[in-house]
Amino acid sequence: MKKILTAAFIAIILTVVTIIMIANNYKSNLTAVDSSDSTAVYVEIPTGTSPLKIGEILYENQLIKSTNAYKIYLKLEGLGDDFKAGAYNFNRSMSLEEITNLLQEGSNVKNTIDIIVREGLRLEEIAEEINSQRPMDIDEFLRLCYHVDSFSSEYSFLQGLEIETLEGYLFPDTYNIYLNATEEDIVTRLLDGFEEVYTTTLKDNIPDGQSLHEIMTMASIVEGEALLDEERPLVASVFYNRIEESWRLESCATVQYALGERKNVLTFDDLEVVSDYNTYMHFGLPPGPINSPGLASIKAALYPAESDYLFFLAKGDGSHYFTDNYDDFLKAKEKYITGR
Repeated sequence: MKKILTAAFIAIILTVVTIIMIANNYKSNLTAVDSSDSTAVYVEIPTGTSPLKIGEILYENQLIKSTNAYKIYLKLEGLGDDFKAGAYNFNRSMSLEEITNLLQEGSNVKNTIDIIVREGLRLEEIAEEINSQRPMDIDEFLRLCYHVDSFSSEYSFLQGLEIETLEGYLFPDTYNIYLNATEEDIVTRLLDGFEEVYTTTLKDNIPDGQSLHEIMTMASIVEGEALLDEERPLVASVFYNRIEESWRLESCATVQYALGERKNVLTFDDLEVVSDYNTYMHFGLPPGPINSPGLASIKAALYPAESDYLFFLAKGDGSHYFTDNYDDFLKAKEKYITGR
């Protein structure tokens, strides 16, 4: 009899422990997937989606830990029948209670979102920057950027422009786009931005003897070299003066483009990289833009300062020292680079 009572007691204890473990596991599954991750996760709940299917959508987007816990929670709380279809911005720091509360309130997002494209970015960097703000297929975006013919008939600036990529022609700005915009929609939106700049600033102001492509190439070099807007016309004047003197441009920004990476300090080996974009080796402008320049750099390429400057040197504070004398340049280099 004693053995029977002991076995029964043990069975009761095991049952209680099991119940406690199940309860704790259930409670754990009600908490946030990642309390430190507040990144917005965009989810669309189509009209007519069942509560159970919504749970699957949430699980697929890593917003809940368990579909079983989700089902039990809905049953215990009497939820699900009043969940609303629509577009939602959830995040993985939300508990199941917060998520279901939002589903009862309805859509919490607009149909559009602002994306920011900064000046001086290359195509690959533009793709990464947009993707960080509104996820998209980066490979498809870049594929479109390398198929210029797909857009040539739609934009006046592309007609007659013999280019292989849209490098330099996706204008940097803040754009409001639809949340469901395709990669082609986004490329088109950025081209719309450049078309406006072309019409208002470039079209009737390109100097005789220069082309749009040359202006945009120079503007991109200025963008890559200058940080201060007030210095951009001076930087442009240096490069135009070097062309006039039949000198190489020797722009570090073009070498970085040839290398495919941004480096604070270039080595002598870097300056020997084999590329048409290496302006330490080749005369004149490179084959095309090395980034997407902003309006200030475009205007600097159109209207360079009148100067005799042939050299400029970064002073370390974002500004540059300009001179027309090489000996003076070497002295400035000692002062600002070596600190003598």
